[in-house]
Amino acid sequence: MTGVKLQILPVSVLLLTALLSGCVLLQASERGSDATPTPAMVTQWAIAATASSQYGIPDWSARRATGAPEIAACQDDARAWASARGNGVEWLELRYAVPVQAFEVRVVQSYGRGAVSRITLIDALGTATVVWEGEDTHEPCPGVLVARFLPPDHPVAVVRVDLDESRTGWWNQIDAVALVGAPWE
Repeated sequence: MTGVKLQILPVSVLLLTALLSGCVLLQASERGSDATPTPAMVTQWAIAATASSQYGIPDWSARRATGAPEIAACQDDARAWASARGNGVEWLELRYAVPVQAFEVRVVQSYGRGAVSRITLIDALGTATVVWEGEDTHEPCPGVLVARFLPPDHPVAVVRVDLDESRTGWWNQIDAVALVGAPWE
């Protein structure tokens, strides 16, 4: 393993992100003098992963979903995780180096989009919080499913991605999953 790569963005990027996501920002004069600074945003890639099944070892194994994305084309690629069967209910669980107050998960899908059915955050005590559930897009791959949500009140360092590959009848390959949030203090 090559180590952990963290991306810490300045407050200006956070403000732009908030504007683009529909948040209302107050002018400095409206905030008052007791305003607190916005914490830095951390975007991190998984350092470890397990799955309900995997197509092979080391190719298509859960470990292939760790680290930053590697696959630029829509293709069957052994550098991504794929389930053993490609037609049932599966899950991929990812662990991150830094617990954060999470507000976004990005699932980078390199092949067979449309099967992601649920995203769950898991805290250090094992408490699970479903933050996204629904129909994934069948847009052409590769692509990124971005789930934005209100941060839970506990630090998160584990993400579980559930898939229902019966929706597509084909393998859904996941190249990487980013966890985005503010460092927990």
